[in-house]
Amino acid sequence: MSGVSLLQSCWSALACLALLPLTGCLSASKQVEQKLPEVRSQWVTFVARQSSLPVRTLDWPQAISLLVTNNLKLRAAKTEITNTLERATQPYRDLIPTVNLRSGFTRSVANFTAASFDDVTFNIDSFFNVPGVVNFSTRLFAGRLEVLRAKAAYELALREQTIELYKTFLISQEQDQLVGEIKTQRALAETVQKVDSLAAQVLFKEVNSQEINLGKTREGLQTRLGDLFSDRTYQWVLSTNNLPDLAYEKQPLPLADTNRVAKLQTRLAALELVRAWGLIHGIKLQYWPELSIFVSGPSVYQRSAGASSFWSAKDVQATADFFWNLDTRGYISQQLRQTKRDQALQIEQLRLDSEALIDRLLAAQRLAGSLQAQADQLDQLIAVLDRVPPSFDFNTVLQTADTARSLRRQRFELRRDLAEVNTLFWFVDEQKWAAN
Repeated sequence: MSGVSLLQSCWSALACLALLPLTGCLSASKQVEQKLPEVRSQWVTFVARQSSLPVRTLDWPQAISLLVTNNLKLRAAKTEITNTLERATQPYRDLIPTVNLRSGFTRSVANFTAASFDDVTFNIDSFFNVPGVVNFSTRLFAGRLEVLRAKAAYELALREQTIELYKTFLISQEQDQLVGEIKTQRALAETVQKVDSLAAQVLFKEVNSQEINLGKTREGLQTRLGDLFSDRTYQWVLSTNNLPDLAYEKQPLPLADTNRVAKLQTRLAALELVRAWGLIHGIKLQYWPELSIFVSGPSVYQRSAGASSFWSAKDVQATADFFWNLDTRGYISQQLRQTKRDQALQIEQLRLDSEALIDRLLAAQRLAGSLQAQADQLDQLIAVLDRVPPSFDFNTVLQTADTARSLRRQRFELRRDLAEVNTLFWFVDEQKWAAN
């Protein structure tokens, strides 16, 4: 093949490459149509799979392991840690010389048929620079601070998701108790039916209504677990025998002990304050002079007009640039004032959030003992009521059933309130998180 033919072939190939993005845009609808069968096939597969899911039983340690491995929020927080670590080392990687490859072809259209390989230019260039000393140190500080914030954010997300999982276990435990109570009520209805069919029908109706509500709650529980585990390929069954013991109503949390309480929350607040300081400091550094060093030289390899040349040390040049920007128009001072105003509001919000958390903890501490005492009293009352022999009087049967349901409903509500109090204490208890 002649040099001209080779060049024409290369030119045609380059033209095709240049038109390729445009063709991709024009055929977007066609590509979507090509993907539709695959997506629809997956839909049919998911419908068949979700209609008969296998059962998987989890205890607390297994659930925690699955949460840490699969949960999307935790995976996103881990990914952010990885990203910030990469960004933190980028200032050092910027010191590595760059290598650029460039090729070109120049020829007048009139004499295009006389083109030869000598009309092709090829360059391999390298460039090395040391960023400004002030800018370099600022980027290092900001990168390391972001790594600390990402790690603290992961710990916070882990606690939030773990507490959500714990509450889900409590809901499952409550559902198991409801199943037992519904069985008891159905047995009572069957006994009453032998004497009073009308009273039994009313009781059966109540039992059926409770079973329907229980089914809805269980569906909601499966959805919640699917979100926590980021996995909907199982029918989850929770074993609630080994849950963490959060008996803060018996052993109150010492809220003033900063070595145990809210260390993560205070560290996050400190990180925000340092971040605010770093932002102000970075703006002030714009008042300082900047020194940059550049090292440049000829191409590592160059070919032009049929002649080739290689890199030579004698042609390397070093350039130092000393730059001082005087803020004659007041841009830096304006930026500084506006940033300080914004940060004053942010710091005030941070203070209010801390005070709100403390208020919630103090209120929860006052409530914890009272809630537990009321729950114990209800347990005793329900136990007494369960020991009362059933009556065969229609009104008495309905009244007893209503009373039992009301007491159990109150007990469940008290237990939920107590769980909210205990998980709030758990959220700030560094000692228990370290132990787990």
